Amino acid sequence: MSLPFKILIAETENFSSQAIAGLKEIGNVVQKDIEQEELINALSVYDVIWVRLKFTFKENDFPKDCITKYIICPVTGLDHIDLEACARRDITVISLKDEVEFLRSIRATAEHTIALTLSLLRKLSDAIPSVKKGNWKRDLFKGEEIYEKKVGILGVGRLGAITASYFKAFGAKVYGYDIKEFDTSICEKANSMNELFQICDIITIHVDLNPKTKNLVGINQFNKMNKNSFIINTSRGAIVNESDLLYALDNKLIAGAAIDVLENEYEITNNILIRYANNYNNLLITPHIGGNTKESFEKTEMYMLQKFINII
Repeated sequence: MSLPFKILIAETENFSSQAIAGLKEIGNVVQKDIEQEELINALSVYDVIWVRLKFTFKENDFPKDCITKYIICPVTGLDHIDLEACARRDITVISLKDEVEFLRSIRATAEHTIALTLSLLRKLSDAIPSVKKGNWKRDLFKGEEIYEKKVGILGVGRLGAITASYFKAFGAKVYGYDIKEFDTSICEKANSMNELFQICDIITIHVDLNPKTKNLVGINQFNKMNKNSFIINTSRGAIVNESDLLYALDNKLIAGAAIDVLENEYEITNNILIRYANNYNNLLITPHIGGNTKESFEKTEMYMLQKFINII
């Protein structure tokens, strides 16, 4: 492929001006917000497409006259991109997957895990709108503390370890479970995933999505949790069986849940959890904003720019 590249930034909001300047040194840059249905045409026009999490790249999304050779997506989870379909077309997918050292400085999702936990325990999603309606009834919103609770970290990798340290700062007793060995100075090791769910008051999930982890958490785990416990998921929606989570909430197997992810985030109209959350206050849902901070965007976009330059 000859320079200059034709580069499309397909999600432009708050995009790093420094990264744009760097891209302009190696190609003709177009900044244009497009929709999923416009992606097929874009793949026929641009050598490089830079996206976040708005789009899927599946087999049927690629046109016969596809010219794109690089898809840049600054995320760690690539379940929205068919990597085999890309490989068949000689498309290189550039992401943050396995960039462990760099990602140690990206802590937004771990912070959001704490934010969701506090919002759930302190009933903030009800208390704030209540005041806006002119009410001042503090007794309606008696919450719970993180201090001295047992917190379980499912997946003690980079984010799990950071999250564990944050919960420790609150004075929680932190346990962890991972199929890989981890430093037990991070948290005390549970003997099994089921034991983690059985002994902890709060479970937070930090697991990569793959065929083995899809529906990893379901009714068997919810049945082991105590009725006053909470679950937080900021990893990927498909790791938790949504029907089982709905059953656990509706039948009071657990006290509540807060999630930043859904199994199918590209079609939420009839999602059972959103419907439930519209009627009950023991489920909080945010729209996959865990990593959505200005600091993390700036850092990752500059890192991805350099990674792209190194590859070409």
